[in-house]
Parts: sequence; structure tokens; C-alpha cells
Amino acid sequence: MIEEEKHLREIVGQRNGFRVPEGYFEQLTAQVMQQLPEQQKARITMLRPWLYAAACTVAAMLMGVTYYLHQDSADDLVADGSYYEEVADYAMIDNMAIYASLEDN
Repeated sequence: MIEEEKHLREIVGQRNGFRVPEGYFEQLTAQVMQQLPEQQKARITMLRPWLYAAACTVAAMLMGVTYYLHQDSADDLVADGSYYEEVADYAMIDNMAIYASLEDN
């Protein structure tokens, strides 16, 4: 294989066998731009800030409604005292521990 490479180098020499046509790179940019599809100015780009504002408004409204609905159910739990009992049961706190913690303050 080395002998074949030496033989080819003797025939071809060190010159590059590839050529670029005259003016190819000067015309390349124009040709590529002509082949690209025309970009229409989309109305979405003009509406995008309004879409963001509308999405934020809807998100804020949903959070407000969720808070309002949750607030009523939390008030019901606190009003009848069952919420505090559930918390005390979960934390395994008896009355003596509650009195002791209040006394420390």
C-alpha cells in the first residue's frame, strides 16, 4: 500500500485535485438566500406580549379563586376546633405539653 501511495504522489504531486469555480463563494450567499422561503412577518410576534399578559392574568385569577375556595374550607376547620385536634394528634402532643410550651413564653 505504501508503494501505491508513493506511485500516486509521483503522478499527482502535491497539488490539490479539487478546484472551485470562479466566483463561486461570491455568489453562494445570494443563491442560498434566493432558495430560502420568504418569511412572512407573523402576527404572533406582535401578539406575543399580549399572550404573555393574558396567560399571567389567567394564572393569577386561578390562584386567587383557589386561595378563596381553600380559605373557606380552612376557616371551617378552625371554627369547629377539629383542625387543632388533628394537628395535636399528628404531633402527639398532649395537654400537658401544650401548657408547658405556653408557660415558657
